[in-house]
Amino acid sequence: MKILMTGITGLVGAAFVTSLLKQHPDYKIVSLCRGFGNESGKDRAEKTIRIQCAFDGIPEAADEILSRVEIIEGTLQALPEEEMLAKGPYDTFFHCAADVNLGKDPQGKTYATNFGGTQAALALAKRANIPTFHYVSTAYVAGLSKGRVMEDSMPAPGFNNSYEKSKFDSEKLVRESGFPFTIYRPSIIVGRRSDGIIRKPLAFYRILEFFAMLKRNHCAKAGIAPNGPFEKKMRLQAGITDKIYFVPIDYVQDAIVKLFPFPTENKTYHITGESPVTTRWIEEAVVDVLQAKGLEVCDEVKDPTKEEKLVQRMISDLMPYFASEITFDSSNVREKLGDDFLDWKLDINFLKKMITMYYKKEFPELL
Repeated sequence: MKILMTGITGLVGAAFVTSLLKQHPDYKIVSLCRGFGNESGKDRAEKTIRIQCAFDGIPEAADEILSRVEIIEGTLQALPEEEMLAKGPYDTFFHCAADVNLGKDPQGKTYATNFGGTQAALALAKRANIPTFHYVSTAYVAGLSKGRVMEDSMPAPGFNNSYEKSKFDSEKLVRESGFPFTIYRPSIIVGRRSDGIIRKPLAFYRILEFFAMLKRNHCAKAGIAPNGPFEKKMRLQAGITDKIYFVPIDYVQDAIVKLFPFPTENKTYHITGESPVTTRWIEEAVVDVLQAKGLEVCDEVKDPTKEEKLVQRMISDLMPYFASEITFDSSNVREKLGDDFLDWKLDINFLKKMITMYYKKEFPELL
């Protein structure tokens, strides 16, 4: 099988490539990849795949995997179409590239990148006569929905941000394109189940980063050791919920790679698991790992201090995901991969392990 893809250097894209090619020695990938700074797209992709192989515990497989990966320099906004067409024919398209910006999008860059990129990918697939299309979306195309959201539905009554709308509209493009398709919807990706480590921290890790910097600065001003306990009243306004869908990166990797070879039947899969965590677990885990007395999540912060207002502004774009009342149904995943595949649970001990491993790597002076 020969696959044309985008997003090879991303968190999901790299994990997909290393696992898929390891498991299927007859598969080959041609990927679009842009250069950055003084680094070419080919160099970026090779470095990322080697790092991913090491992360997966198979560093010795990197050379063989890379021998079946071909990189074409370019972007979805400026496609080198003729070069990409010349590398065909292709058996399928795997579109994974996206701008994961959950904040404001005043110039429309996030929307244009994601929606326009999907338009370009579908147009290229049509011109190249690629028979099927795989698209990595997000579970949060559900937007402002509440209650159970089914995998093949598009129920959003509205959106929290431009990113969600761009992915929702992109899904509509894929569904209406005429291509037989498969859509994958991951939720909030965190560290792997075994040790909590993640290769490329995104989204939730911004909150961890912020609290680490808060502790470091507080301890420096107070003249106390940064790896000891500290006390600071800091209230964070967010909903209190038991439906925060953290999903370990190894589960995302396993699920997509196992679902990918199935025939494309116009199905959508929630890559979310069925083990959401709670607001209170996250609060307790952060407080415990950082030894941070006084940090508290509240439904409402009355008379916020200047510092609390600043905190709220800095991470306000993430707050809707910590107040969600969505339950993601996984019936399609269960039907294809079986009950055992969903038989895993996240708990507060996992959260503590995940947070500890992040701080050990990024802020070791705090532990």
